[in-house]
Amino acid sequence: MQQVTRTANKLLINRPPYMTRQHFIMLADELAHDKVYYGSPISYHEKLERMITYCQASNPKFNIDSFKTRVSETYTRLINELGKKIGGTI
Repeated sequence: MQQVTRTANKLLINRPPYMTRQHFIMLADELAHDKVYYGSPISYHEKLERMITYCQASNPKFNIDSFKTRVSETYTRLINELGKKIGGTI
C-alpha cells in the first residue's frame, strides 16, 4: 500500500494537477481583471503565455482559442462597466 502512495505522489510532482473547464473559466476571468490593471502590456502577455503553458500541461483537452476568447470578452465587459461607472470611456 505504501509503494502505491509513493508512486502516485511522484507522478503528481512532475506535472500540475488536473484542471476542468470551470477552472479555465475562472483563470480567464482573473486574467481579464489583471489586464485592466496592468500598467504594461508586456507583463500581461508574459502572464498570458505562462498561464496557457500551465493549462496545456494540466489538461490535454485545453482549448487555447476559447480561453483567449473568454479573456477578451470578460475584458471588454469590464471596460464597459468601468466606463459607465466613471461616466465616460477609458
